[in-house]
Amino acid sequence: TVQRVTPKLIKSLDRAIRLCTETLRFGKTRESPPERRLLSLGPLVTEVGEGLGLPRPGTIEWEVAVPAGLEIDADPDQLYRVLQNLIGNSVQVMELDAARGPHRLTVAARREGAAVVIEVSDTGPGVPEKARANLFLPFHGSARKGGTGLGLAIVAELVRAHGGDVGLVDPAPGHPGATFQITIPDRG
Repeated sequence: TVQRVTPKLIKSLDRAIRLCTETLRFGKTRESPPERRLLSLGPLVTEVGEGLGLPRPGTIEWEVAVPAGLEIDADPDQLYRVLQNLIGNSVQVMELDAARGPHRLTVAARREGAAVVIEVSDTGPGVPEKARANLFLPFHGSARKGGTGLGLAIVAELVRAHGGDVGLVDPAPGHPGATFQITIPDRG
């Protein structure tokens, strides 16, 4: 078991160190340009979920709805950070809303022409209207008490560095939760 888990642990620690270093530099310099390559999206999403302890039986159900073999042209570490921030935010919000649970967290993806669209959806309480205007601005976008708002600002910066877009999808009437949609185009 130790031999099987150790490489993942080392990889997670390396990412955590890079995340801390880059977060401390935020505002002083821009993020490094993405070092893009084709990578299989499903295993990366699964790795993020495992790192966040998903699923959480009785609290949060976890679904990876990424077609087998779907490849994305992206920087693996930066995309990991994007997904970790979005999925981590959903987990935190749903844990605070546990009384309405169990909740569901789904990451779905599809190819649309020369781009990949990723959607991170949860069944939590949704994003308050008041927080929507500044959602991707550093130090303003947090909907949680005590949040810095840096996570979504970093997400937006990393996605834009890939030539992509990120946004909050308006929820369907009567359906609780939030869905963030990321579009990352292939290199031209």
